Amino acid sequence: MQTQNDLLREKYINPVWLNAEKTSMEVLEIVKIGKVHREQSLVVLKWDEPEEQKTENVVFNTIMSIYSMEEIDEFTKQRTEDEKNKLLKEAENKKAVEETERLQKLFETKLDIFNIPLIKESDDKVLKPLIRKSKSEVEAIALTTMLMMKEMNIDSEND
Repeated sequence: MQTQNDLLREKYINPVWLNAEKTSMEVLEIVKIGKVHREQSLVVLKWDEPEEQKTENVVFNTIMSIYSMEEIDEFTKQRTEDEKNKLLKEAENKKAVEETERLQKLFETKLDIFNIPLIKESDDKVLKPLIRKSKSEVEAIALTTMLMMKEMNIDSEND
């Protein structure tokens, strides 16, 4: 047989503190009526407003009666760690996406470079492989400029 506290713990899940003073919390409220199931996040303050007519908040007191301060502290600590891990993972994903985009742009730049007739027709065995192996757009463009200047000098010497 479930006690009233057990039922309330099923209704109010994982309360966490929203401030250091521990006068406001967020809790997941689950309401089940027949087949209808609704979940919502509630922000609960210790005191009802307005300030001059402070009265204790019934929901806040109910949550405090079914969860100990230590439990709420632990839920808060866990949520903080989860959010920190989520932010770290998002940062890693963002970095990976940026690196993928950078490499795609580098690849496209190299394709454009090797579509330049002067580069395509060059027999240079030193600079062309260096362009292919370049790790950045700036490096590829700099090597391309060197190769183009070299090829243009060869052409002008033949004239």
